[in-house]
Amino acid sequence: MKLFASKFYQTLVLNVATIAAIVVGLYQFGVRAFNENNGPQKTRKVIQTVLQFVDTIITKLQDLLNSDVPVAKLSTTR
Repeated sequence: MKLFASKFYQTLVLNVATIAAIVVGLYQFGVRAFNENNGPQKTRKVIQTVLQFVDTIITKLQDLLNSDVPVAKLSTTR
């Protein structure tokens, strides 16, 4: 039983280390690719485009909803 536990822990540590190495490698690749391909500027441009689109939709909806319809007064007597 002691041999099994020892082998199990060795395999577990090896698997955790392998997964950690893969995660770190992918993270480094992503950060490097983001910086080398002008990521901040592209992200900023996408955000500006989306915000302009949302602003256009909001402006059109406000025009539709802001119609001058008179509000009928209700009777206050019971």
